[in-house]
Amino acid sequence: MKKIDLYVLKELSVPFLIGTISVLLMFQANQFIYLFRNVSLQNVPFRAFDQLVLYKTPYWTNMTLPVGMSLAASLAVSRLTRESELTAMRAVGARILRVIMPIAAFGILVAVFNFVLVEKIMPGAERKFNKLSNEVGVLGGIPTFNQNVGIKLKNWWVNFGSIQRGSQGNLILTDIILFERPQPNMTVITTAKRGVYGSGNWVMQDTFVRILQNEDLVSLKPGQDITINEPIEVDSLFGPPVTEEKTLTELAQTISRNRKAGLDTRVDEVQFHNRFAVPFSCLVFAIVGPVFAVWFSRSGAFVGVLLSMVLVLVYYNAWVISTEILGKNGWTAPWLAAWLPNFIFIILGLFAIRRLE
Repeated sequence: MKKIDLYVLKELSVPFLIGTISVLLMFQANQFIYLFRNVSLQNVPFRAFDQLVLYKTPYWTNMTLPVGMSLAASLAVSRLTRESELTAMRAVGARILRVIMPIAAFGILVAVFNFVLVEKIMPGAERKFNKLSNEVGVLGGIPTFNQNVGIKLKNWWVNFGSIQRGSQGNLILTDIILFERPQPNMTVITTAKRGVYGSGNWVMQDTFVRILQNEDLVSLKPGQDITINEPIEVDSLFGPPVTEEKTLTELAQTISRNRKAGLDTRVDEVQFHNRFAVPFSCLVFAIVGPVFAVWFSRSGAFVGVLLSMVLVLVYYNAWVISTEILGKNGWTAPWLAAWLPNFIFIILGLFAIRRLE
């Protein structure tokens, strides 16, 4: 490693640590304030507050590492430019891209660390956080009842009048309607007054079968119990899934199961691609931050901080619009929704580097 690489990396290290830790402490302080305002210390031990903040820290770190990278890249290059050190480097033949290379390498290391964090540490920490939160009443508990739910099971489209969580981890079903088309002109409508789900098996009881040929009713008779083996992600029936609790493998399995059941998987798919896109943003900021720092470095010592804040805010808003609006409403493919802000910023950064050179 050449001296220029070591020198640039040394400039990066301090602002990166300060930026990341400062934002992380802000998240932790806000969580403590929320807990103190909404949870009684007489009923919940203070140790539970510490545990909640500790369990949530990997999730916050996932979001703050790109901020720290943006701050480090902007401040480091801004100082090098302001004190004419970048001019000296270019005078001896170093191109702008050559100066950015160690910053990009540092960004790759941060991105890899971020990915390992969200894949290996965050899911387990999120499960513990949500479990403890439910115990102390912070999140209001897990929904236990839902009405008018429709899913696809094998060859049936099934509508449940109500679904309720049972005491043994099973589901209690009522007012069930099953639709099946075994032939193009035949429709079988089966109703069941009650049913249960557990260990991947759906059992519909007290059934009545109606068979329609075109629009004519040709059969009307009581039926037998129906058993369908179709595992499903139970929590998806009661509201948005907690994707932060799952690894990539678990997310992929959830998407596959829910897709077979005819459930909407856009939220899970966007989150799946976000597992790669958010860590990659560390590399994006490592490339984009230095370029804009060079352009505005003569404006003052504070420009590095201001520039990094502006870059993060613009990126975050673009990310929210892309994932929460475009992706989850189906206006674009889930993978594109997660990666679109990275594509836009990296193209702008490479174009700016070309202009600087």
